[in-house]
Amino acid sequence: MRFRLNKLLGAPVGTRQYEQLDRGRTWLDDELQVAYLRADLTFTRTNESILVEGNIDSAVDVQCVRSIEMFELPLTVSLDDVAFSLPGFTPPEEDRRIRDDGYIDLTETIRELIIMTIPINPIHPRYQDNNALNDLVDKDDAEWLTVKWADPDNNGKGEPS
Repeated sequence: MRFRLNKLLGAPVGTRQYEQLDRGRTWLDDELQVAYLRADLTFTRTNESILVEGNIDSAVDVQCVRSIEMFELPLTVSLDDVAFSLPGFTPPEEDRRIRDDGYIDLTETIRELIIMTIPINPIHPRYQDNNALNDLVDKDDAEWLTVKWADPDNNGKGEPS
């Protein structure tokens, strides 16, 4: 996901460039594929860098820890204060610099943010309430099987419900 920012390289501080991102299924690395990527991005010229801001909507296929079913989990990732150094300035991170031809690549930044947003134990929306056991096992097995799941709204704090 490369963007050309030539106009911002010589522009006065505070100049902005607006870009949209709208892609279908996309591989971000060898193992991570997203169903879609949609974003409205704002690039702002600062003294030594270009600042990128915006929200990225996406979805990834994950496995529910309760039902072991695969499902599509929608995600919203926020790009806040992501800076790319202008040519001639030292970047804070090697992949966060603008190339001499005026392009930047947001692929690695977006990949990292999406990975950090995916919950460790994703739960399918159908199985988030405490009565979800009835959907997972038949009535005969439910009589002897007792499962106490943590409340997903409690985020692991306090007693299980």
